[in-house]
Amino acid sequence: MLIKKILKGLGIGKYMTYERASELARHEDLDVRLELAGRDDVKPEILYYLAEDEDSDVRREIAANEKTPRQADKLLATDVDDRVRCDLAFKIGRLIPGLTERESTKLQNLTFEVLSILARDQLPRVRQVVAEEIRHAEHVPGAIIQDLAQDIELIVSAPILEYSVLLSDHDILEIVANSADSGVLSAISRRNSSSR
Repeated sequence: MLIKKILKGLGIGKYMTYERASELARHEDLDVRLELAGRDDVKPEILYYLAEDEDSDVRREIAANEKTPRQADKLLATDVDDRVRCDLAFKIGRLIPGLTERESTKLQNLTFEVLSILARDQLPRVRQVVAEEIRHAEHVPGAIIQDLAQDIELIVSAPILEYSVLLSDHDILEIVANSADSGVLSAISRRNSSSR
């Protein structure tokens, strides 16, 4: 309750000018920066600035914020904190299905670039989030789908192998021929006829 009163006193909770948002982005109080990072009415350059915040919780808020510009997302795709990258993977995965209908070509390309970085992340959990979020997507670059389908970690490859409509019969046969992993074969055997 006290925090809410303080934040309200700082002008958070109502329409915010660019100048005020810029001032709050540099505020020493973490709660103030966290509140600002989660808003959807903050200018993109402020959100980009917060993507470089020293506190990983602020960067997580920025990673999850759908209003964050893709340039900031690209920066966050290589963040040192894997929780930031996981939060970003969830958001980007949720944005992919409607991307071609809503966004410009430049924004699509930048979004796919962020997705590609996350799909090659060193941490299997980040790649798993990407695979689970895009397993039903119909408009993803083939190279990303191929990389995920051939990932050495079953928790990454299985969602793509089981559900992705972007894998052709030829792709499936090639993966079967090159894999001795029973988990891979099991995931492929569960493919629905609608995913072909």
